[in-house]
Parts: sequence; structure tokens; C-alpha cells
Amino acid sequence: MYEDVCYKKPNLAEVVVRVDFVSPISALEKNIPEKLAKDISTDFPIAEPSDVIGRELQIRPDGLTTKETHAKQWNFFGKEREKQLTLTTTAVFVSYKKYTKYEDMKREFSSTVEAIARVYPNVQTRRFGLRYINRIERGSGHNPLDWSDIIVPTLLGVKDFFVAPEQLIRLFHIAELNTGDINILFQFGLPNPDYPALIKRPVFVLDMDSYVQIAHDIYESLQYMDQAHEQIQKLFEASITDKLREQMNA
Repeated sequence: MYEDVCYKKPNLAEVVVRVDFVSPISALEKNIPEKLAKDISTDFPIAEPSDVIGRELQIRPDGLTTKETHAKQWNFFGKEREKQLTLTTTAVFVSYKKYTKYEDMKREFSSTVEAIARVYPNVQTRRFGLRYINRIERGSGHNPLDWSDIIVPTLLGVKDFFVAPEQLIRLFHIAELNTGDINILFQFGLPNPDYPALIKRPVFVLDMDSYVQIAHDIYESLQYMDQAHEQIQKLFEASITDKLREQMNA
């Protein structure tokens, strides 16, 4: 139904796609294979590895001790730092601050997944996630509690419960959906960037985090990605009105 929907000006603060491995890839603790780094650099040409320090609490007969571990985090960025790919021993994820369209993200993430699988053919995935954070902002003259023209009324209904809504300092909701293999954590409402002050700035968030939490082959994550995107798109379109669609396509 929404296959051809692609807004010119989406209100996306961030889009993240992530895969967590069943077992750590210990070879990545110190180095990254040259071939893998080269393949990733095709879409993420700026490489900036960083050191990660971890602390593990251990219980021993003579008491508690802390073990410190050191590992590399392999960071790659787009030419304008509009996107970031991070590869660790336990996961790979891509974060987009400037989003174009789903097909671009799918192609780049698929390329990365395939490159990892070529170097580490036995890698398995324990979790896949795709998250879209929509942050809708309006001018300071707009009533920060009035969103009925661009957000469907049924999603806003709880506001009417409060006798004095102008006293609100936050109104944020959490819903979780099970659509089969795909679960969706849906967070929405008025987060209030000035909390704990009264809500003054008109900001509305639609945060949709879809995930699969069953072990699967890393290539299957790409199939789950399509399913997760479809579920998120349906939920997003059900949450907004035609007026917001017009604004995003203006």
C-alpha cells in the first residue's frame, strides 16, 4: 500500500539499523581485515577507530573484583558525517542523521552484512533491529499541546483526560506490538525538551523501534529488514493526517 511513499521533507531525527551477533567476533578486538574495511569504505569512506574500555564484575572467594577489558570499535562515516557505521565484536549498526530513502539504507546495510559474512561465514545473529525516530517541531507561536491537525485524534485522546492540560510537563506513551516475528516498541507524545519545566516548545515524537529477537543467519536479517520497514511504515501512516503528508511533500 505504501511501497511508493517517499517524503521530500521527513521529520526524521535519526534512523538506526542494527544486528547483534550470537557470539562475539574475537578477531575484531584488535584488528579489522583489510578487505572488510575496504568494502565498508565504499559507502562510509571516513574511518575513525576508537578504543573501548569495558569493566566486568567478578565474584571471587576473597571478594568482588573488577576486570578491565580493552577492544577496538571500528567507526566509519559518510563524506559529510551524515551517517555512521559502527562495527564491534558483538554488533554492527548504522545510524543516519540525514535520511534519503529506505532503498539507499537497505543497499548500504546489505553490502555491509554481505562483506561481514564473506570474512566470517559462520556468524549468526541473535537480534535484528530497525528504528525510526520522527521528531516533529513547530514554530514557537503554535500551541504546544495542539496536534490534532497533523496527528490522528485517536492517538491524542488521553490529553483530554486532564482537566488542566496546561499543567503538563510531559505526556509520553509506550505501546508494544507483536506482529509475528517482528515486535515493535512504539513511543509517542510530548517529550518536552525543557522538562521538568512546563511544556512550552511544540515538539511531538513518533519513535518506532522494530526488532526480531530470535537466532537466525545474518543474511536473514535483510529479509527481516523489509518486514520491519513495512510494519513501521504502516504504523507511521496510521498515526498522521493528510495535512502532515502535504507538509512533508511541500
